[in-house]
Amino acid sequence: MRLSLTVQISAIVKRFPVGSMFPGRTIFQGGSMLPGRKIFPGRHILLVAAGLWLCSALSAQWLRGEIDEGDMAQDLAEALTFRKYPTYEQYLQMMQQFAADHPGICRLDTFGVSVQGRLLLALKISDRVGEDEPEAGFFYTSTMHGDELAGYVLLLRLAAYLLEGYGSDGEVTGLVDSLAIWINPLANPDGTYGPGHDTSVVNSTRENTNGINLNRDFPDPDQHEPNDTAGRAVETRHMMRFMEAQKFTLSANLHSGAEVVNYPWDHTFDLHADDSWYRFVSREYADEARAVDPGYMNLFEDGITNGARWYVIYGGRQDYVNYYLGGREVTLELANDKLLEADRLEEFWEKNQRSLLNYMSQCTYGIRGRVRGSGEGGQIRKSGEEGPLRACITIPGHDSAWSVVYSSPDHGYFYRLIKEGTWDVVVSADGWLSDTVRGVEVTDYRATWLDITLDPIPYPVGPEQSLPGVLLYPNPASRSLFVLPRQTENGPVEVRILTMEGRPLLRHTTHFSGHPLEIPLHPLPDGIFILQMSTGKTLYTMKFLKH
Repeated sequence: MRLSLTVQISAIVKRFPVGSMFPGRTIFQGGSMLPGRKIFPGRHILLVAAGLWLCSALSAQWLRGEIDEGDMAQDLAEALTFRKYPTYEQYLQMMQQFAADHPGICRLDTFGVSVQGRLLLALKISDRVGEDEPEAGFFYTSTMHGDELAGYVLLLRLAAYLLEGYGSDGEVTGLVDSLAIWINPLANPDGTYGPGHDTSVVNSTRENTNGINLNRDFPDPDQHEPNDTAGRAVETRHMMRFMEAQKFTLSANLHSGAEVVNYPWDHTFDLHADDSWYRFVSREYADEARAVDPGYMNLFEDGITNGARWYVIYGGRQDYVNYYLGGREVTLELANDKLLEADRLEEFWEKNQRSLLNYMSQCTYGIRGRVRGSGEGGQIRKSGEEGPLRACITIPGHDSAWSVVYSSPDHGYFYRLIKEGTWDVVVSADGWLSDTVRGVEVTDYRATWLDITLDPIPYPVGPEQSLPGVLLYPNPASRSLFVLPRQTENGPVEVRILTMEGRPLLRHTTHFSGHPLEIPLHPLPDGIFILQMSTGKTLYTMKFLKH
């Protein structure tokens, strides 16, 4: 009976935490919509009211869990058993020791400092840890809500497991050899330890020192916010810069307060272009965990949920990664109790160990390959030799503007995670002729390799000339056309499609925020058309083929 009530109440509190129900949300009041507050359908209002009534009748420990000083490690040796919570100093020592004990495969980076001066740390684990190898990047991060503690210790233990298993465990060795793995166990150290309390997590809080909910503080796709750090919490700014620099292929954000795998989107009921893949990897995580404990992750029938269908949030990290960075990220809600008792940490490791490894392995599958340019590479290359290109990788008829991926300009490699199927792949680069690879076979749990060489557009490009002002792809196109203006400020743009005789067919006004604009082509017959795009200051005119 307690488990059932705990699950229900945890879900209510996770949706509508007292004290943070209104910031960053939208709510109707007096018949009008107030910015910054959440819209609650009527049934949700009833659910909140019922939940708050139940909460008033229960001890607070049912909502946050109950821990005391006995849950804290007495020394570093006890902290390294991963059966107690480390003090802040012990946490620093553990991270430093991981890197010192395994210098060939582990590096400790400080990517920022919190409001109170605590370090934001991440371990890089890879076979050639000092090099920027052409391999996919993977990222686990936990406890951006400072009082959601289970993931904190689980990620410390995962790091130790990977480091100690390298060279003797085949699965671990394969992951470390194939990926650039980054682990950030504690994203909000001020929330976890509080002012002047480096020795205990007992009084941890959800927000940072300044009362900011870090998981409502990222740029918001719903408001067309630009991808910049202005006005955001210190911890958010550091995390944004770190993730942009690393360009992770796959990541997961660990939380507590419920038990479920949450996948995009959180800010809209629209489905992600890769919804089937997200459901697949989310089910794999939940199913593996539930094989250990059938009563685990039972908030939803299959242990997973689309974020918005659970509850809508704005400014969340998951949607920031998927929308602005072009990555793939889910949210792992690992424990109903936010302050999980230390004597249950072993239990939750056993439930999640296999799933954490499986999810990492997904980063090694899908379509991957390399894009190079041949001959005289225009503005990008003039040596006449083949070299890496930054190219857009598009799955026509499947992708949206937010699901395309890009090859690295440094080495030309790309990583496109996608569900099993047969796909056409379009590779486009500014100043180069596009290439379409048809009928690419993708099988779950396997990687499909493509080696692409693009030819330059056959016109000279010298210091006195410039490339076209707009990247248009794929061309030819079938269901959708993507348009990316170069050196255009954020703001409204108008797109028009005309016949070759100049007769207008489609007119579309949208907001440009630095990402490719998607133009649906299904109303058009096959043929050659003119596309015009106006920013109010500049008019671009191009031709494209629809077939």
